[in-house]
Amino acid sequence: MSELRPAAASHTPLVDSHCHLQILAERDGLAGVERALEQAVGAGVVQIVCPGLNLEDSDRCREVAEAYPGVFFTVGWHPHEPAAPDRAQLDALDQLLRHPRAVGVGEVGLDQYWRPGYHETSLQVQQAALHQMLELARAHSLPVVIHDRDSHAEVLAAVDAVPGVRGVMHSYTGDPAHARSCRKRGFLLSFSGMVTFPRSEGIQAAAREVDADGYLVETDSPFLAPVPHRGQPNTPAFVAATAAAVARLRDVDLAEVAAETTASARRLFALPADDLLRG
Repeated sequence: MSELRPAAASHTPLVDSHCHLQILAERDGLAGVERALEQAVGAGVVQIVCPGLNLEDSDRCREVAEAYPGVFFTVGWHPHEPAAPDRAQLDALDQLLRHPRAVGVGEVGLDQYWRPGYHETSLQVQQAALHQMLELARAHSLPVVIHDRDSHAEVLAAVDAVPGVRGVMHSYTGDPAHARSCRKRGFLLSFSGMVTFPRSEGIQAAAREVDADGYLVETDSPFLAPVPHRGQPNTPAFVAATAAAVARLRDVDLAEVAAETTASARRLFALPADDLLRG
């Protein structure tokens, strides 16, 4: 791995709060990851959180986080998994959460968008897995990273069933009213490239109205590339485009959005301010 200089001082530091570097590694190899991180550094990204999708995928996130300064990971069980974790898998997830670079539980949640070939996991299985993972987060006093697709009411009910959990609604898709419900429960909203898409008026309204301490930005790389990069594989450098879009919606400078989201990401995930991307 070549050593890179930190992001240029002219950039306001950004945190990509949800970036699947492990998928980039599987698709493009370590050279692809290093290329993506070099571009991220050039765009002002200083830290990345890499979310796991199941036990094996979370362990791949661990490997990436161990290899690169400024990269941290979460331990998750995606709602598309065909079964809830069994006892042995839960024990292994629990052990992985003890790693010093593990900063949360996720990606977990509920997904009721049904389409052939997308996923076939029943809502009941998803709910059982989500409850297990929320309990795990509470046991470790770690934040949860919630995947919520067409499941706003059900996700809030699941959160309410495990008092004390906190976290972030990843790639937020709700409107301002739902945002207020999430914020009342202590959850942050994370805006992905979807906030730049046409016909995303509800998401955009939520981005305008959420309080300064209540939101993050993310790429969900390699998915959901923001305008003007739609149609391309997403990369952590593109979080700057999403942050700029949020700044326009809030009618503030990009530096303000960067400062607010960086502070909130570090507060939520307890990210050390001196452990930064180098490449």
